[in-house]
Amino acid sequence: MQRQNQWVLLMSTSIVSFMSTIDASIVNIAVPKISRDLRIPNNQAEWIVSVYLVLICILLIFFGRLSDQLGRVRLFQIGTIIFVLGSLACGLSVNLPTILAARAVQALGASMTMATNFGIITDIFPLNRHGLALGVNSSFVQVATLPAPVLVA
Repeated sequence: MQRQNQWVLLMSTSIVSFMSTIDASIVNIAVPKISRDLRIPNNQAEWIVSVYLVLICILLIFFGRLSDQLGRVRLFQIGTIIFVLGSLACGLSVNLPTILAARAVQALGASMTMATNFGIITDIFPLNRHGLALGVNSSFVQVATLPAPVLVA
């Protein structure tokens, strides 16, 4: 693979990793406001965070195996589209059941991308560049946890 294409794919996987990580941290901080806006108790609103994280954990191994059969890039692309559609649905949600369903859709897409991004990176970069490429991707994930309090405020 050409060197330029490697970096484009690395940035694509890293940006999507950033989005799915920041989504978890932003929503966690926004739960009290969401709870007030939707007029639901905090203990019910916590499911907005939990449904996303639990479904990702449940689906990661399944999508890792599925990516071996269907192709990592293809599953990553499908996952990205599903994640974006789920995000749009979250923004349009007006009650708890709708937002929980939208968060489940987001988690479905996020788990597809999370299960495939490291595999894509190690497929496209030579062995001597794996550390650098995986480090760049991991840096995006770590940076995603920082701005959540500022963005929510």
